[in-house]
Amino acid sequence: MDEPRDAVGSRAALWVLAVIVIGLVVGLALALLVPVPAGPGAPPRQPGSPPPPPGAQPFAQAMVVLSSVSIAELLALLVVYGRTYRTTQAPYMLGLFVFLLALLMETLLTSPFLLIAFGTGPGSLGRFVARGQLLMAGALGVFLYLSVQ
Repeated sequence: MDEPRDAVGSRAALWVLAVIVIGLVVGLALALLVPVPAGPGAPPRQPGSPPPPPGAQPFAQAMVVLSSVSIAELLALLVVYGRTYRTTQAPYMLGLFVFLLALLMETLLTSPFLLIAFGTGPGSLGRFVARGQLLMAGALGVFLYLSVQ
């Protein structure tokens, strides 16, 4: 017997909310525990160096949080479409899986985690990159919700 449409939508919404909460928790932990350089491409500030742009640190931390949410959503989408491909063997599902895998790799390579690993911050573009990360996380959330419904 099929589940009522409201039950399926509620279950999908809870699943998406759980993925977003996991991404937020991991992102907040990383943003608070890992020192995020705020300077424009420089390692930690040296004496006599110019101060970082005002408000750069919060945007760098927001980028870490939003990037981790996007990564969590992409991993969840890979699970959904990997299961779907396994059961249907549809070439379209395989193509979508490969596309999502490439998008995950792009997200990982441009994430603030990589910037931090090289000792740089987002610089003066931080506020723009953070807004782009917000748009991507929102779009992936909608895509995930529609995919699990």
